[in-house]
Order: sequence, then C-alpha cells, then structure tokens
Amino acid sequence: MEKKIFIALICFTTVLIYGCNFKNKVAVQDKYSSPIAQGMEELALIYTPSATTIHPQVFARKNEKKNIDLYVIINDSELTFSKTSTNPTAKIRIFYKIMESYENTALVDSAVKILTFPKSETPKIYAIKIAVKPVDLEKFVIQSTVRDINRGKMSLQFTEIDKKDSLGKDNFLIIKTENNRPSSEDYLKPDESVSINYLCSDYQMLYSSFFEADNSIPILPYNSNPTFYDSTVFEINARNFKPTTLTAKKEGLYCFRVDTLSETGLVIPCFNEDYPNIYSLNEMVKPLAYLTSKEEYENIKNAEHKKLAIDDFWYSCTKDVRKAKELIRVYYTRSIFANMYFYDYREGMMTDRGMIYIVLGPPKILALTSKTEVWIYKDKRTGEKVRFVFNKEKSPFCATKYVLRRSTEFKPYWDNAVASWRKGNIFSW
Repeated sequence: MEKKIFIALICFTTVLIYGCNFKNKVAVQDKYSSPIAQGMEELALIYTPSATTIHPQVFARKNEKKNIDLYVIINDSELTFSKTSTNPTAKIRIFYKIMESYENTALVDSAVKILTFPKSETPKIYAIKIAVKPVDLEKFVIQSTVRDINRGKMSLQFTEIDKKDSLGKDNFLIIKTENNRPSSEDYLKPDESVSINYLCSDYQMLYSSFFEADNSIPILPYNSNPTFYDSTVFEINARNFKPTTLTAKKEGLYCFRVDTLSETGLVIPCFNEDYPNIYSLNEMVKPLAYLTSKEEYENIKNAEHKKLAIDDFWYSCTKDVRKAKELIRVYYTRSIFANMYFYDYREGMMTDRGMIYIVLGPPKILALTSKTEVWIYKDKRTGEKVRFVFNKEKSPFCATKYVLRRSTEFKPYWDNAVASWRKGNIFSW
C-alpha cells in the first residue's frame, strides 16, 4: 500500500507551474550577443517536463573514425498517430544545428531527418543513429530538436563536443544488456548489466575502479563553507577494452578509464533499485534536509518509525491532511525530476541544481554559456530578478559538475521559500 502511495508521487500533472510569492533582487547580467548565453524563457522549458509530450534521449558519441554520431532514443507511446488512415503512422522531425559555442551561435552546418513509424499493438522504443556532418572545429555545440509532426510538440537539447578528447565520456557507448539498445542513462540499478564500448582506437586497455557513493547533503545557497568527497579507491582492475560487461553488484561509482594518468573517463553510478523514483523511506528523508534544521533532520533520519516522522513533519506544515498530501506530491515530484535531470556522481536531488529546483521550482529563464549554466527567476508583479549561477567544473567522478556560486545575498530569498513550504504553501518563483 505504501509503495502505491509513493508511485503516485511521479504524476506529471500541473506540478511545476505556480505564481511568484516574493520579490527578487536584480543581479548584474553578463553581456553576450547570443540569446542562448543571455537567457531565454524557451530554454527554461528544458527543465519543465509538462511543457512537451515527448521526452526523447538525445546524446552524441564519437565513432572509430573520430566523427560524431547523434543518437535519438524515443518511445512511440509518446507520439501522436494519424487517425485518417487505415494504417496509422507517427512522424518525427529531427533537426540539428552545429554552432561554435553558446556565445557564438552562428550556423556552421545543419541537417534534417524525417522518420515515419507504423502503429504497433504494443509500444516500441526506437533507437536512431545519425551521422553528424564533419566540421572543421575541434570544439562545438550541437543544438538538436525532435518534433512530433502530428501534434506539433517539440523537445530541445544541447550537446557539447570536444573532438580532441579521446578519454572522456563521449568516447564510450553504453549498451543496455536487457534490450541491446544504446542509452544515455548512464546509471544502473543493483544487478543490472550493461556493455561498455570504447569507440576510439587510441588505447588498448580499460581500467576500472570502484568508489563508495557520495551521500553528503549539499551546503545551502548562502553558505560558502566547502565540503569534500572522500574518494578512497576500493579496487582497480585492467581488462581488454572491447567490449566490457559491467554488472552492478552494489551501490557506488563504477569508473572506467583508458589512461591511468587521466582524471576523465566514464563513471557509471549505481544509486538504488528504484532510481530515479522515490519509494523508500530513506530516500524520502534526504530532500527534507532543505526544509529542516540540522536537529530536525537528524531526528527524522534516525526515527524508529520513520514513516510516522515524515508524515508528522508534513502535517505540522499544514494541520490539514489534504493539504499535506498535496505538499508531498509536489515536493517529491520535483525531487524525482531533479533525479532525472541533474544526477552526476550523486543523486540528482542531492546536487546544487537539484536543491534549487526542489525548493524554488524550475527556472523562469535559462542561460547557457561555455563555463556556466544560469537560472533566472522573475517576479511577475515587479519584474525583479535573481540569478543562480552554476559553474561548470571538471571532476574525476562525472563529465561535468555544476557548482553553485553561493552568496549570503541568497539568504532572505531562501529563508522566505523555506518558510512558505513550512506554512503549508507550495513555493514557486
């Protein structure tokens, strides 16, 4: 019964659209000529799943010729099939645009591919591979859109490419053993298996290591004290690199490198059997760290009857069972989406972006640059803004780590948001 209640938390319905509750502070914005780097409301829809009906996986990988292949994985259950034909079909339009950077979005090259799918008795998942046109650039960005032609809904995504890098994540292709399909979801469940393929021919051996998972709570946006991850190595093995099968035997980080002197490679986390969903009581406790004091959090975390402690917390915010259920639905649905969007070597809800997303809601404006991702929130009544800047940092445990530029100026806004939740009001900027 409890599991059914938790499953209900992943509903997509009208979860992330709410009014603005308090004033924001205007921050000085970096000046770029590119709309993508300046910030656009349309870009923010990337983190609003209700904005579209299709949610394909889109990712790029290098091939043995050191060119780029673009992969699109799409479930036909999300597509609209024609009703006028005796043989209903769905159509998608895949468009990609190559640009030099987020700051310089001038068209370098582009291509369009239109595909037709017949309606089947049971839903099917299609894996599409498109050879990207070679360009005379070492680094560039691919902007890709996948459009359901019959319904008109679209998914927008960006992929950064470094052709000179033969060591990083883009040189590895993960194949799910259960369906022999490529995947960008490079996290595993316990006992799940994948085949790991190194796509370049520069190296002959693949070195693997295992690290314990990082379960630390991120520090709050207005606190500048750093925290460090204890990355003690537990085991290191070497093997022939093509192909390698990995079966996750325990929760943690499975790391693969083709050069032992390099910090970059492929890292596959194994979080828990339900990820990205949140079913267990231990997982439900984690995001409560953002709304509670340290003492409250420890009391809930160590409670003998953990479910009762969680329920008591939410009921204390509202004194109303119906409103408490609505708070739970929204808060944990955001946590699930944070898991889907923002995971690195930690669960998505435990990252800096996940923390902001859960408490404040999705950004109203999103800006992308070569070094940062910027979330801009805007008060509809006053027009005032506040910006959360996430620096892109290299990490031996993920391709890119996004670290919030913390500031004491965030404290009144953060405190106001937490107070809103604790008074029984769903907060969204």
